[in-house]
Amino acid sequence: MKYWWVNQKQTFECAVKAGYLWSPKSSAEGRNNPFYDHMTQVRPGDVVFAFADRLIKAIAIVNGDHYSKDRPEEFNSTDNTWRNDGWAVPVEYTAVEKPLMVRNFMHRIGPLLPPKYSPLQANGNANQAYLFPVPDPMGIELLTLLNIDPADLSEWQEDVRESSTEDAIRNDGSLTETEKEQLIKARRGQGIFRKNVNGVEKACRVTGTADPGFLIASHIKPWAKSDNHERLDGSNGLMLAPHIDRLFDRGYISFHDNGALILSAALPDSVRVNWGLEQKRPLTPFSAKQAKYLKYHRDELLRQ
Repeated sequence: MKYWWVNQKQTFECAVKAGYLWSPKSSAEGRNNPFYDHMTQVRPGDVVFAFADRLIKAIAIVNGDHYSKDRPEEFNSTDNTWRNDGWAVPVEYTAVEKPLMVRNFMHRIGPLLPPKYSPLQANGNANQAYLFPVPDPMGIELLTLLNIDPADLSEWQEDVRESSTEDAIRNDGSLTETEKEQLIKARRGQGIFRKNVNGVEKACRVTGTADPGFLIASHIKPWAKSDNHERLDGSNGLMLAPHIDRLFDRGYISFHDNGALILSAALPDSVRVNWGLEQKRPLTPFSAKQAKYLKYHRDELLRQ
C-alpha cells in the first residue's frame, strides 16, 4: 500500500461526486508530466489525501486500476488548458471529521516531506501540480493528525477491495449466474464455501466450539486476494468462533502447520487474558493444502 496526495482545488466537488481522480496524460504542450504519470502508478488499496482550499478535506481508497478517459464534462469549467486525453483512477472518498489546515502543523509534517516531488513547500503552501507520492512516515503522521485509526482504515481498505472484486465478478461474462452467486456468497462465508470448509474443519481450533450455528467460515487467504478456485476451496478456510474470526482476519493470531496457535506481539495482553486465548482442543496438524494457505496468512497478514 502507498500513500498519495492530490491537489483538487478546482475539481474537488466534481471528483467526489464522480468517485475518481482525473488528470490529462500530458501537459498543454504535449510533454510528459511526472505528476500526471503518477496516475499510472496508483494501485487498488492505496490511500489518497484530497487537498483543496488549503485543507485536507477527504481521504480516498483506490478501488480499481487506472484507465484512459476523456476529460469529464463536469471538469470543463475548471482549467481550459487541460488536454482532452486523460487518465482516471476510481476511488471511494470519505470526508474527514475535521478538515486539516496543514500549514498549522508544518512543525510535524515538514521534517517528513520528501526531497523530490513534495506536495508542500516548507511554509505549508501546496506545490502547483496534481498527484504526489507521500512517504510512509508522512502518510502515517497525516492519519494521526486527521484522527484516523489505522485499524479502521485497514478495515475500510479491505471492504473497498472486496466490493471492487465483487463488482468485477458480477460483470465477468465468462461466469454463469450460479458461479457468480457462489463466489459472492463465499465473500461472506456462506453458500458452497461454508459447506466446503465445514467438510474439512468441524470445530473452532481455539475454543473447541463445534456447533456450526455459532461458527463463521473464515478465509485463510483473504477472499479479495484469492482467485476464483481459492475463494471456494474448503482448504482455504477455518470454522472459527466470531471473536476468534476477528482476531484471525486482522492478523492478531495465526497457526503453525502442526495446529499450534500463534499470538501476535501486537495483540494486547488484556485481550489475550480476558478472552482466554488458549487452545481448548488437542493439536491437529493441518493438511498440506491448508498449510499452503496458512503460510500466506503468516507471511502476509500476521502482525509482527
